[in-house]
Amino acid sequence: MKHILSRADAFLFALIVAIAVAGIVLMSSGHTAQTAQIRKDGQIVRQIDLSTGQSFWVETVHFEVKDGAVRFAQSDCPGQECVHVGWMKRPGSSMACLPNRISLTVLGQSEVDAVAE
Repeated sequence: MKHILSRADAFLFALIVAIAVAGIVLMSSGHTAQTAQIRKDGQIVRQIDLSTGQSFWVETVHFEVKDGAVRFAQSDCPGQECVHVGWMKRPGSSMACLPNRISLTVLGQSEVDAVAE
């Protein structure tokens, strides 16, 4: 019986797969968001540390911070679009509750440029 793959072929295939997996892991861990800013009417009202789990209110909007991410947990706005956005942790991400005029921006540097993301 003739072998389709030699040992060298199998080694080369395993090496290519390992390099691809390592690249994916390195690319996904390139985000270093550590803080976020909350603004009301364009003015900074709170700077938050994303490495510390916490829960707090800014007027009628409830925020939660957990595992390096932040979200609008509750709001009194009619559509609840801000709440449905979910968790954010990527640097440069932002969301807003327009009826309450409150915005949230995740700060930090990304090791990958915007084109590669």
